[in-house]
Amino acid sequence: MKFFASIRRKLFNRRVNREIFDKIFPHLNGRANHGYSFGSNDEMVRLHIRSGLDAQMKFDMIERTAAKMPKAYGDAFRYIAYRDLNERMKMYLEIAAERIQPETCDQRFVARLAT
Repeated sequence: MKFFASIRRKLFNRRVNREIFDKIFPHLNGRANHGYSFGSNDEMVRLHIRSGLDAQMKFDMIERTAAKMPKAYGDAFRYIAYRDLNERMKMYLEIAAERIQPETCDQRFVARLAT
């Protein structure tokens, strides 16, 4: 099972990075039009803030809707929904962790000026 999970994560990582580097960046730089609903970085930021708020609202809607279901079904539904969502979010967090820029720099690897 780990083998397939590893392949799935690699494909997910490749898909996300391909979209960022091959579609979003060229779109923002005006080198290509990939049909995104934003034309500038500021517009993209506004959209991702709105999407984050929408995601929070949908989490709340899942909870409220499941609470109206028969108890056993609602509990099973929540388990499946949150398991699925957490697996997907974990893959995004793994990509994010790989892309974090270090806050400090190891001085051993800093180039020195030649005198």
